Amino acid sequence: MNGQRQALENRLHTGRWALLWFASTLLTAMPVGAQPNAAPEQVLDRVCDWFKAQKAFRVEVDTAYDDVLEDGQKVQYSAFQQLSVQKPDRLRSDYVGDERVTEFYYDGKSFALLSPQKKLYVTRSAPATIDQAVDTIAEKYGITIPLSNLAVADPCTRLRSDLLTGTFVGNDMVNRVTGSHFLFSGSERDWQLWVSDGEKPLPMKLVITYKKLPGAPQYTAVFSNWDFAPGFSEEAFAFKPPAGAYGIEFLPPESAQNAPQKRGKKL
Repeated sequence: MNGQRQALENRLHTGRWALLWFASTLLTAMPVGAQPNAAPEQVLDRVCDWFKAQKAFRVEVDTAYDDVLEDGQKVQYSAFQQLSVQKPDRLRSDYVGDERVTEFYYDGKSFALLSPQKKLYVTRSAPATIDQAVDTIAEKYGITIPLSNLAVADPCTRLRSDLLTGTFVGNDMVNRVTGSHFLFSGSERDWQLWVSDGEKPLPMKLVITYKKLPGAPQYTAVFSNWDFAPGFSEEAFAFKPPAGAYGIEFLPPESAQNAPQKRGKKL
């Protein structure tokens, strides 16, 4: 009986070593982080050129961003955004987040910003193109439309102006799908970009680290449901005040920064 038990233990011991050897061999043979055919800067150019060529698109984005408290602790907030673009003069952003819920409309003549929960809105005239409107709204009213840089004629102009280095990290997953993962470094911020493999070089995920700010906060965006033939109607970008909503005035950005309700510009 003891001899049979010893023989069984020997077989189990041998089997364990064989399994470990097989797993080690399999993992060693797997192509982990295979290098892409193009340099990181060339992949970035492909992404930028692709978006420059698109006349219209719609995308859904799940975002998370850090708020660094005075004591250095970080609080993370989340949001969901649907971005709709029809170049050169139509833009819409539907944003639902922890800190605010807003709808932004731009139709080539004017823009409107609505807070459905507060039933407040503001509308103003705007320049004739998305590029001009995005810059004017930011400079004049202190409003930045999240990810609106994707909608301008050349979405990578500002990125390239601050680009110092680019590195291929590996073939990593976003929502259980593998893509090419890159790290780019600039003077003010570092950012990581996951790009889908295949004919369409689509952004899958973006992480921006604001390394010069206290606590180095991060902004993360995960993209899904890209649609480059959305078939928008004119009504999609036309703002109509909902029943019971009230129009309000903007505070100038300088005054708003000093006022107790300084976050009011987010509506």
